[in-house]
Amino acid sequence: EDVRARMVAISELPELWRRSLQRWRLANRRWKRIINEAEAPDGNEEYLLYQTLLGTWPVQPSGVPEAIPTAEYIERIQAYMGKALHEAKINTSWIQPNEEWDAAMRDFIGKILDSSSRNKFVPAFLPVVQEIAWLGVINSLSQTLLKLTSPGVPDIYQGNEIWDYSLVDPDNRQPVDYRPRRAMLDALPASTPDELMRNWPDGRIKMFLTQRLLQFRREHVGLFQRGEYLPLGASGTFAECCVSFARRLGDQWIVVIAPRLSSRIGFPPIAERWKDTMLEFPETLSLEHAHNLFTCRKLHHEGRVVAVADTLSILPFAVITNL
Repeated sequence: EDVRARMVAISELPELWRRSLQRWRLANRRWKRIINEAEAPDGNEEYLLYQTLLGTWPVQPSGVPEAIPTAEYIERIQAYMGKALHEAKINTSWIQPNEEWDAAMRDFIGKILDSSSRNKFVPAFLPVVQEIAWLGVINSLSQTLLKLTSPGVPDIYQGNEIWDYSLVDPDNRQPVDYRPRRAMLDALPASTPDELMRNWPDGRIKMFLTQRLLQFRREHVGLFQRGEYLPLGASGTFAECCVSFARRLGDQWIVVIAPRLSSRIGFPPIAERWKDTMLEFPETLSLEHAHNLFTCRKLHHEGRVVAVADTLSILPFAVITNL
């Protein structure tokens, strides 16, 4: 899901993607082979490869993309692209493998990810990875929030409590390492929301969001099983970038606030970056005792109008509740 969250972000930056694609193809064309008068890999395969690299490229604890891909990472990408080409059945397949084409794809990946100073691709690729990684983080957090608060039953894959940039099987069939996840979970009470967000690359912010909402769902089962869904509208500069709705059961309620299209706002989409964006809470929700589930801050409002900049002053997502 985290790979998908990054790949979705590409659509937010069409001009950057178009320019980068042209630059990368030009830099890497020398590594292609000619097989039966056709370039291998072909244009579509190369296109998929760049998307896959953007979706999976490792990030350092500082948030900066890794400058040099490891041999293990290169092998993962080669295995994934090999499977993708076979299942596409265009230039090779499982039943009729084209070994020459398969080798050309593997060799192409190895060449463009080579760590030597002659490689022009990786230095041109890293700034784009940075942009996409930031957007992917916000997309993933928003997706997790919406999954855990929307009507229905949330589905969580084992290991996805933190960032997981696995591809399709067999890449995503590796055993989950629960030891660091248990350690993270045990240490969450000693962490503050702003510290978790500052250190987003370690994945604790996603675990915090998941753990807190699962606990809240368990404490308020009826609200999530039978609570009505009320979509809320935003106003102001970034109204289109704000997803919000309420769940209500009697006098119990939550209001969910999540960003979308965050490339328009900036990273992270918090505080004054939201400018004059506002939400109006329905009359059916009593604002007495309303507070932020994640930060425990009391809700500030004028009448029934809430400033998104204030509500998302620490984290780029919120659940407001009176419970």
